[in-house]
Amino acid sequence: MDGRRLIEALLGLYVATLLLPTVAVTGWVAVVPASLGTILAAGLAIAAAGALAATLVPELPDRVTSLPSVAATVLPPLCFLPYMILTPPAVAPEPFPLVGLLAVVPGIGVPAAGAVLRNYRLRERANEHAVVTVGDADDSILDSRGKSALSVLVGIGAAMMIVGTALSVMADSAANTSLLTSLTGLSSLLFLFTDDSTELAVTDAGLRVDRSMTPWADLDGFRVTDDEIEIERAQWWLPTREFDRDEIDDDTTLIDALAEFLPRTDAAKEATVAVTE
Repeated sequence: MDGRRLIEALLGLYVATLLLPTVAVTGWVAVVPASLGTILAAGLAIAAAGALAATLVPELPDRVTSLPSVAATVLPPLCFLPYMILTPPAVAPEPFPLVGLLAVVPGIGVPAAGAVLRNYRLRERANEHAVVTVGDADDSILDSRGKSALSVLVGIGAAMMIVGTALSVMADSAANTSLLTSLTGLSSLLFLFTDDSTELAVTDAGLRVDRSMTPWADLDGFRVTDDEIEIERAQWWLPTREFDRDEIDDDTTLIDALAEFLPRTDAAKEATVAVTE
């Protein structure tokens, strides 16, 4: 399946699994008395309409990975969790709140698929100018593909924990609590397979950190200190990336390559101080 088609399908599924439970719990439409076949048909129609509408959005992978889009696809389904906790079971039209909470799964999948497709397209057209390694490559447990798979597993584990929380809230069952505990432990085990080695590549399309690409437009500049190379983000809410110079196999090559695409902010500050003096 084409990457964009996957994003469109996930958006349609997200809209359907969020909209139907919302109208059910608010009573805008008499969804609860309807038959299962009618509800499924309505859900499929809404999903198809949502996917069709997504085909009209230009630059969809870039748009779904923006901060407002991520908030719009991840946060709304989580509103069903306090609703399930605070609303008496006799009032809540089950299983609609649980279905609405499950919308977080395609909601997380939308920006994740957009980021993967965006990275793939950037890597495909990028020409590498310099490649260095941060850390000891001989101690690597996972390669770049393995780390990508690990990220997907962590995302799935987070979604499973949300579902497990919902189940433990909706049913007074020790089995559900045990399920949530097991899922929490499983997600902790995933972080044992971390990798101390990172590959940095300066390309004409952006900075590649392992398999993750950041366009130059998303970066403000870089600073070089005695101990670190700091790469500053253009978005204020994203932290500065810091790399220990002692762990870079060729920090001079990296600095020279970065200077071709980004302003060196520490050099600009030094020049300003020199002129002032």
